[in-house]
Amino acid sequence: MAATSKLEYVSPEWLDAVASIVAGLLRGHDLDALDYCLCEDLTDPPPGRANTPAGTLSWFIRIRDNTFEVGGGTVDEPTVRIVADYATHHDLSRRIWAGNPDAIAAARHRRHLATTSGQLRVEGDLPAAPPTIRELITHLHDPVAEITA
Repeated sequence: MAATSKLEYVSPEWLDAVASIVAGLLRGHDLDALDYCLCEDLTDPPPGRANTPAGTLSWFIRIRDNTFEVGGGTVDEPTVRIVADYATHHDLSRRIWAGNPDAIAAARHRRHLATTSGQLRVEGDLPAAPPTIRELITHLHDPVAEITA
């Protein structure tokens, strides 16, 4: 896939590309002791895009038993669940930070506004994630933003 290829957010092709990115980021990490699941449930998706009975467009990353899975749909009892309005989260997901402090500050501000307005909430203790998970999340954003249409 060319670096400039853009894929529909949370489409099967996008999920496959995210799985490849996650595989690269987790390469060399010991996953044996990890049991962690991050799930994003996006409310009010575009017509025809919902992939759950609740009407959300959802996806997850699950790491356990020394392996990982990236998939579509929601999961019961993830370690961390992000529930967000589709439009808000899609906007945040496409912003490339590239280490730019201004871009990161703008994204944090937008996330804060979304949280205080009820457009985004985090269930679970993301800051308490194991170091491998925190590193994954830190390095996952920009590569995913680059492929997200």
